[in-house]
Amino acid sequence: MEFTNERITILYGSQTGNAQDVAERIWRESRRYYFTGCVKAMDDYDIINLTKESCVIFICSTTGQGEEPDNMKSFWRFLLRKNLPPNLLSLRFAVLGLGDSSYVKFNFAAKRLNKRLAQLGGDMLVPLGLADDQHDLGYDAVVDPWITSLYKELLQLYPLPGGLDPLSRNTLLKPRWHVSTYLADNEPVSSCMYHTSRKPDEFTVTVKEITRTTDDSHFQDVRLIKLQTDGQHYVPGDVVVVRPRNSKEQVSDFQELLKAHSIDIPPNTVFQVDNLAADVPVPAPLRQQVTFQQLCEQYFDLNAVPRRNFFNILLGLTDNDLEKEKLEEFISAEGQDDLYNYCNRPRRNIVEVLQDFPHALKNITDDVLLEMFPPIKPREFSIASSFKAHKDEIHILLAVVQYKTKLVKERMGLCSNYLANLRVGDHISVWIKKGSFKFPVDPEATVIMVGPGTGMAPFRSFICEWELEGGTSADKIYFFFGCRGQSDFHCRRDFERLQREKKLTLICAFSRETEHKVYVQHKIEENGDLLWELLRTRNVYVFVAGNAKNMPRQVREAFVSVCKMNGGMANADAFIENMEKTGRYQTETW
Repeated sequence: MEFTNERITILYGSQTGNAQDVAERIWRESRRYYFTGCVKAMDDYDIINLTKESCVIFICSTTGQGEEPDNMKSFWRFLLRKNLPPNLLSLRFAVLGLGDSSYVKFNFAAKRLNKRLAQLGGDMLVPLGLADDQHDLGYDAVVDPWITSLYKELLQLYPLPGGLDPLSRNTLLKPRWHVSTYLADNEPVSSCMYHTSRKPDEFTVTVKEITRTTDDSHFQDVRLIKLQTDGQHYVPGDVVVVRPRNSKEQVSDFQELLKAHSIDIPPNTVFQVDNLAADVPVPAPLRQQVTFQQLCEQYFDLNAVPRRNFFNILLGLTDNDLEKEKLEEFISAEGQDDLYNYCNRPRRNIVEVLQDFPHALKNITDDVLLEMFPPIKPREFSIASSFKAHKDEIHILLAVVQYKTKLVKERMGLCSNYLANLRVGDHISVWIKKGSFKFPVDPEATVIMVGPGTGMAPFRSFICEWELEGGTSADKIYFFFGCRGQSDFHCRRDFERLQREKKLTLICAFSRETEHKVYVQHKIEENGDLLWELLRTRNVYVFVAGNAKNMPRQVREAFVSVCKMNGGMANADAFIENMEKTGRYQTETW
């Protein structure tokens, strides 16, 4: 009789798909040790059963200003009920958080979940894991050792019987789903594979106008894209969500690569994907019949940089000793620096990696394809327009991502290039969701905004709306904008007009137009007396948006410096921290 280990339930709260990826990776790893159990979103799990579970692993991200992801909100609201008894005494649990340390409430959702489960009587298996997207290795810097420690603890609690070893990493695990295929003749298949799994609030927009906002000579191509709507409502701070597609060139290159290794899947091959186990449901977009062409264009993220589990799958496929040696190195703890230099640093994508492992590539089957390729994740953009000022329009301020690494081929961002290649009259599907910014409704509030580069997008939305409502004035609206120079001053005419009409105070930092580089944080310190007077005497809100790397930290340090140097405060950091806790200092970074 085949041995079956303890049941482990793996639940995730995921906004963009990263936490789901990690949860599914933990689930796949559990099968090497013969564990059973399910992996699903927290809101898809019947929380009443939590008292009956013996072991649950939670993976959750944090969104916005310390909020939980959409697909764990109901689960979390239930856990917060004050009348819940501490009856999780038989539950062993572990929590892994995925966050971004550029936000003040770093991994806040995971920290609160871990604390609440302990309050309800649960027994913590391993210490709370807090992964940081800002690390050079991304989340994996914490995720990998955390998973190792998790299974070390689990195997002490639920050891394998004598003589039974874990399944080798060379073993290709049974796929999650059963895949059958047939060649379609003239059967109708929807051109959009998401037509039956569209979000209830998803809608179609038409590209109305695309304008480059940087000079043609400037190295960075930034576009203002205007989308025609049917009047869907939004407010300043909201984001528009786009589901991109792979380019025709990417799809063609991938299909030709498969053919070159004797994997000939005609584009009109229909894939039927079915459950193998009720605990591991088929993703919604795959619950209908889809063609291979649709999978390549709309589902497989051909541009993704592969994660460690991808190399695990390749190891189970290859029959070549040299490939096995290299793959075993990549999935080992000792080989992570080599893996980083091979994959992450040059941003080598999945298709390019497959080219380097031809012996594994030739053994790929239809069902393994669905295991190997992560689905394309929707992308979020701060809306750069006002519902009231730009009737029936949504504006996106888009930086087109193109850059060189040591690889011959230029790196290109999937979604930014998808949007940049649209033409006027094209239709795309989008939806609107709440962003993290909560702008004040008090017309007497003073608002200080810091938005270098495309970070200006949510502020353009807010300023245009307040202008229409008569709320803008130079002594209430302060906008610190930063860029290299006049050549990349986005929406320049809009803001210079507002400044001329004394509807805002515009303070620009042009980093390449002076002998010494000047950034927004320098302008904040330079205007310290003004800012301190505002902070001291008024109901002030500060908003910071833009690149997550160094700017948010440096801007915060500049405000702390203003409070200390211009205001003489001994507890300046605590003052800014209190503003953060009360929602009067907010940050949105990417």
